Amino acid sequence: MNKPKIGMIGLGSIAQKAYLPTLTKETDWNFVGAFTPNAEKRKQVCQQYRIQDFHSIETLASECDAIFVHSSTATHYEIVSELLKKGIDVYVDKPLAATVEQAEKLVELSEKYKRKLMVGFNRRFVPMYVAAKEQAHDISWVRIEKHRTNKVGPYTYDFTMLDDYLHIVDTARWLANDDLNVVHNMMQTNEKNELLYGHHTYTTANGLLLSTAMHRHAGTNLEQIELVTTGKIIRVKNMNTFEVEQENSVSQIGSPSWDTTLKQRGFEDAVHHFIECVHGDTKPVVDGLEGLKTQQLLQSLLENVNKN
Repeated sequence: MNKPKIGMIGLGSIAQKAYLPTLTKETDWNFVGAFTPNAEKRKQVCQQYRIQDFHSIETLASECDAIFVHSSTATHYEIVSELLKKGIDVYVDKPLAATVEQAEKLVELSEKYKRKLMVGFNRRFVPMYVAAKEQAHDISWVRIEKHRTNKVGPYTYDFTMLDDYLHIVDTARWLANDDLNVVHNMMQTNEKNELLYGHHTYTTANGLLLSTAMHRHAGTNLEQIELVTTGKIIRVKNMNTFEVEQENSVSQIGSPSWDTTLKQRGFEDAVHHFIECVHGDTKPVVDGLEGLKTQQLLQSLLENVNKN
């Protein structure tokens, strides 16, 4: 295959902040342009990034080998299914679809039409997370936290769980390299049914213990993974600070000064991985089935919650 021809559907904040800055560099691909239903916004963003403005999904798809989908979750099923049927490989924001049932159908379609389907769990590509996973041996337990300074509402807890908590559930699955069995499931909501905090504990068949937690009014924006092993503790804070604690001392390193924020947060490597899979005809490490399994686990938390 020559350089893959890449397009984009949806030009919201995630597309503009996380994906367009990387895709428009056209390192090993040709970025042909983008579509979003809002004509005014489409024109403004496409002019800003000097890319072609397509007036429909059909016209864009006809020019592409693969498309990044950054539309609203409610539209994922309709758009992704249409692209797969047209023979287009797809990268889609998490969650894969609005419901588990729709996600299952998208996985089936990707297999039926033999197309790549990747879900945008960027944390699997965070360089410091990858390093922590590689360096951790004989792990006893893992703790994953993602807290907000003050971001309670305006959505109900189930929306927040699917929109935000899903990230740390997927990170737990990825770090475990195994199926997770839920042993503790607790969420606290307010009178508007908005999430205040959630805490969950899991075990694996080989005895690994993991926990995920999120507080929506913790007074700080902190995201942290901690892997407790025999002989040392490995900790990554906010995806840009790597700590190793052993023999009663702590060593700490920051991200290289030349790394962009998008590199630190895994977006750059996620984009490159997907396009490499398209070009080399290989399966993405976080394909549709992986995205589905994470969404199924999240759904089980919602269905069996001990909610206060």
